[in-house]
Amino acid sequence: MNKFFKVLSVGALALTLAACNSSATPTKDTTKKSTLTLEQVYDKAVDRQADVKSASAKMEMTQETKVGSGEEVMEFSIDSNMEMDVITDPLAMHLSGSMTMPDMFGDGEQNTEMPIEMYMKQDQGFFMKDETTDSWLKMPSEEFASILEQTASSADAKEQLEQLKKFIKDFKFEQTDDAYILTLDAKGDQFKELIDSEINKSMQGLGLEENPLDNLTIDKINYVLYIDKETFDTNKMDMNFDLIMKVEDQELSMKTKSIVTYTDFNHLKSIDIPQSIIDSARDIAQ
Repeated sequence: MNKFFKVLSVGALALTLAACNSSATPTKDTTKKSTLTLEQVYDKAVDRQADVKSASAKMEMTQETKVGSGEEVMEFSIDSNMEMDVITDPLAMHLSGSMTMPDMFGDGEQNTEMPIEMYMKQDQGFFMKDETTDSWLKMPSEEFASILEQTASSADAKEQLEQLKKFIKDFKFEQTDDAYILTLDAKGDQFKELIDSEINKSMQGLGLEENPLDNLTIDKINYVLYIDKETFDTNKMDMNFDLIMKVEDQELSMKTKSIVTYTDFNHLKSIDIPQSIIDSARDIAQ
C-alpha cells in the first residue's frame, strides 16, 4: 500500500481487496451489466488517457465564500462557465467564457458578468483579453514557464487519475447502461499531502515563502468520475471542495462545486492564436 495507508489492520486490508475485486453495483434501470472490477476499470481509464492527444471541455463552477463572523460577516458567490480546447503535446489551449460575481464597488446586491478569453501555446506564450480596454495582454516569459507547467499537469487527466488511484479503496463503484460511476468521499486529512504538493507547485513561480496549508483545514472533498463503458474515456468529473482558511484574524470558508464535461477527444490538430492578437498584445508588466 502507498504512504497514505501504511497502517492498516488485517481486517481493513481484507475489506479493501474485496471491494477492488467486486464488479460495479448497477443503478436503477441498468440492463447492460459489466463484471469488470474497479481496479480493471480504473487501469483501463488510465491507459486510455495515454492515447488522448486533444480534447474539448465545458466547465461549470460555483464558489461560495464566507469571511468573518457575526455582524461583520461577508458572503458572496462567484459562478464561472467556460469552454476549453486543449492539445497536450506540444501544449496549447484556448479558453473562453464568463464569470458572474457581486459588484464589490457598488452595494454588493448587483451581480457583474465578466467575459474571459485566453490563449496559450508552448512556443508563443500566454495571452489574456482585457475586456475593460478591449485589448490583449501577454504574460511575461519568466512567469509563463510556471503557468505552462501547472497547466500541463492539470490538463493531464492520466496524471490526475493516477494520483487518485492512491485512494481506490475508498471509491464507491456503480454502473449504468453507458458508464461506470466512481464516487470518492474522503476526509480532508487523507488528501493533505496530495494537495500540499499541488499548492507547492502552484507557488513556485509566485515567490511565496509561507505555505497556505499551514492555516488551511480541508473539511470535505468529493469526486465523481463518469467513465464510458465502451471507450473508457473519462467523460465527466464532478468535484466538490469545502475549505476553511485563517487569513490574519479572519476565518474564510469556501465551498467549490465544479463540473467538467468532455465533449470531444482527439478531434483537434492545432490551436492557432490569431496573428492580430500576437502583434497587438502588450506585456502585462508594462
